Amino acid sequence: MLTNRRFRVVLVVVLWIATIAALLVWFSGQQTRELTFAAGPQGSETFLMATAIAQELNQGDSGLRVSVFETGGTTESLELLETGQIDLATLQADADLPETVHGIARLFPDAYHLVVHADAGIGNFSDLRGKRVAIPPIASAQNASFWFLADHYRLRAEDMLAQPMAADAANFAMLQGQVDAVFRVRAPGNPRIRELIGDKTMEIVSIEQADALSLKQPALSAGIIPRGSYRGFPPLPLKDLQTAVLDRVLVVREDLPREVVYKFTRETFEARSALVARFPLAGFISPLGEDAANAIPVHAGARQYFDREKPGVLQQNARLASALLYLVVLLGSGLFALRARWLKTRRIRMGDFNTRLMDIAEATRATRDFVELQENKNLLMDILRDVVSDLDRDVVSQEEFEHFSFTWQAVDALVRDQMVLAGRDLDQVDLAQQGVPTQ
Repeated sequence: MLTNRRFRVVLVVVLWIATIAALLVWFSGQQTRELTFAAGPQGSETFLMATAIAQELNQGDSGLRVSVFETGGTTESLELLETGQIDLATLQADADLPETVHGIARLFPDAYHLVVHADAGIGNFSDLRGKRVAIPPIASAQNASFWFLADHYRLRAEDMLAQPMAADAANFAMLQGQVDAVFRVRAPGNPRIRELIGDKTMEIVSIEQADALSLKQPALSAGIIPRGSYRGFPPLPLKDLQTAVLDRVLVVREDLPREVVYKFTRETFEARSALVARFPLAGFISPLGEDAANAIPVHAGARQYFDREKPGVLQQNARLASALLYLVVLLGSGLFALRARWLKTRRIRMGDFNTRLMDIAEATRATRDFVELQENKNLLMDILRDVVSDLDRDVVSQEEFEHFSFTWQAVDALVRDQMVLAGRDLDQVDLAQQGVPTQ
């Protein structure tokens, strides 16, 4: 009775624990994870892209809530990521990333732009010597891109008047004739650049030697600004314009949990159609690859999503696996055949021993001759010696030896009994020969 009561108590406790655990799992799944997103200057493509992603995820039941914050550019966004104040950020692919920052996706391509007054006498980047140039703020990776380009063309800071300023200020200075050129790294068709050019007499200068630039910075590659990107008639540029291009990438703190990054990546990629409706450049969103030009490690959560449909090792090596399986079957069949033959040989040998035992038993029952019985006893000992030798060489199993021992002992007992009877007969013959009466 006491045992049943204890069992009921234990059962109730286990049920309570299971219920509480289920509630905790359910509650944790219902919790909303807050994510902060550094998106660059307000009004930029990256800010608009981040806003579109946040709006799409926030209105669904993804369990994520994304807040978008304006920053001065890549440099400031990286500082916020490193200090843990921000979870996600958009950066230029040529940024010098610390090990604590991992990638998620390519967002869209950026291109080097050099917009100049048509009468400024600037036909290529090297013509900026002695000119006034509005360049992006120091907090922006675009600023570093300008000086990288200047170094390639052997232009130093003292060779020109390069003035860091925000996009609105640069547009105003260009319209007022206070600068001769504006440099930016933006997606072709950028609204701010289109707003600057309008119907004015401005040109976009080709950035040549992009392949040579990529030798110094693998994130760069040769690309174009398509004809008519900023004006349809007359077209501007007048033809496809050669320039250097690079990716704008989405990155995340390395220490962000795998399951959170997986969920963010999944929700973002599965919402691409809706994102394109909000912001056309979202059509360029693609997985961050692992080619030589990409030095950004992919976060484990994003990699888990990208690899979800990859064939497994067996699928990738189906032919090899089939060949190995066929070989294993052949070897297995051969081994089974050899084992079966060995077992058959062993059974035949044990059968031979048992047959000899039965022959000795039959011969023993048919005689009362003491000498013959002694020979039978010797034969039994010879058989036992042979079987023990086979046992030592693993030719006979322990189980087979035990069965043999049972039969051998029975025959041995029969021989000994017959020898006792034969011994009595000999005693009676001796007494009769001596004249002693026998019963």
